[in-house]
Amino acid sequence: MKKIILVMVMLAAAVFVVSCSGGGAGGGTDANPGAPPETGGIQDTEPTDEFRARQNIDDGIGEHDFGGTKFTVVLSTKQMQEPYFAAEQTGSPIDDAVYRRNLEIEERFNVVLALHDTGGDWDEVASAIRKSVMAGSGDYDLGLAHTFTGLTGLIGSGYLRDWNGIPNADMSKPWWNSNIKDTLSINNRLFVASSDYIYQRPAVIYFNKSMVQDFALENPYELVKGGSWTWDKLAEISAEVAADLNGDGIYDSSDRYGYAHWLNWQTVTIVHSNGLFLTEKDGDGYPRYTPLLSEKTRAVFEKYYELLYTGNKTYIVPEKEAIPTIGTYTPLFENGQVLFLQSNTELLKRFLAITIDFGMIPLPKFDQNQKDYRSMADTQMMVAPADAKDAGTCGVISEALSFYSYKYVVPAVYDVMYANRYLRDEESYEMFNLIMKGLVYEFSWTFGEGNGMTYALPNIMNQKSKDIVSFYEKNAANVEQAMVKFIDKVLDLE
Repeated sequence: MKKIILVMVMLAAAVFVVSCSGGGAGGGTDANPGAPPETGGIQDTEPTDEFRARQNIDDGIGEHDFGGTKFTVVLSTKQMQEPYFAAEQTGSPIDDAVYRRNLEIEERFNVVLALHDTGGDWDEVASAIRKSVMAGSGDYDLGLAHTFTGLTGLIGSGYLRDWNGIPNADMSKPWWNSNIKDTLSINNRLFVASSDYIYQRPAVIYFNKSMVQDFALENPYELVKGGSWTWDKLAEISAEVAADLNGDGIYDSSDRYGYAHWLNWQTVTIVHSNGLFLTEKDGDGYPRYTPLLSEKTRAVFEKYYELLYTGNKTYIVPEKEAIPTIGTYTPLFENGQVLFLQSNTELLKRFLAITIDFGMIPLPKFDQNQKDYRSMADTQMMVAPADAKDAGTCGVISEALSFYSYKYVVPAVYDVMYANRYLRDEESYEMFNLIMKGLVYEFSWTFGEGNGMTYALPNIMNQKSKDIVSFYEKNAANVEQAMVKFIDKVLDLE
């Protein structure tokens, strides 16, 4: 019966990918209610070459029969908007791709995929793994943990396996984010992993296309493509549109702004967009926050301070308007009062209903000499509990979940939903792919447990200051000491 269902799912998914753009993102159907009629998503009528290639690639996993064993993934479904499990087909491209992925894995490897949902937005997954390992009960075979909360406790206590020692998990394959090894390894041991099984929500800049046209501004897409989309350029353009609309001499929610942002966790990645990291390892392999004292970092803080507090260019979004689980949101953007809004891609679902025509581009660079547009990956981490029943099974199924996500779920999420529902034009989708290629990982984010140095930029800016040196001198020593203590625990495990 499962095989019959699988064939039906495969046929339905193939038909959807071919024909999903029938009405476009603004073609008058329910594909994008509220989108202006003149806008539209990518109007492909056939699967892309990349999609075809993904369907035919050899995953290299081989054949394995796990005799009907249960493979349990522990996660919190509250931490991401998109599903990891789908009990049935729903007609949603993402749900059906997830269902298809899981069903093919179960059929191929004779395994039963199970979900344990902890709920919550913080350390619930880490807590569940800790309890299982302490009891030796082997409750979970794979965990999708919060991006940083609770990880150091699990790692320092020896409750997670080193991915380098898990057979069949091949991080050289394109469905793994292999550059994670460069930044998140601890003495050549890797306790966290990320692959196409994990949904990403990169930081982006949304812009009001009508405002660009009305003010005869430079085309943001062309600025990005030409390499001249910098923070200086954003500040320059923002100054051109800022205005005290009601003439009362007070800039508030009644006026127009060039840039809007909520100074909180989404602010951290501005450091990375400028080609920087928060930490670097010293001669003994310990992370230090010395990059924050560099001349370039000081320039970044000064530029951002000027953007926020000079000339009324910026609307600093109050916490009451933001959406903590998503990030920066303000109705001023929907009302046409903001040119550039910095947030992340999780806001796209909310934007389905807005009537203004918007585009999406990456966060700016430091200057034109910087090669890439960068953003920090800040979503969940894959972890392998130390008491998982079998490391080999963990490796095979983790590899399979990653590969089949690459094959089915990634196209459904990004090629179908983003291109043909969430985004309004081809250029935005081109920008999205550029953004995804520029994702980087930050040691302080993943292993800092939300410490004050990780949040140096928003913390200082919220104080209306740009004095990174004083902030460093006051806070760095204690935070670095905690990092050293954590790493020494890891080294003692060997």
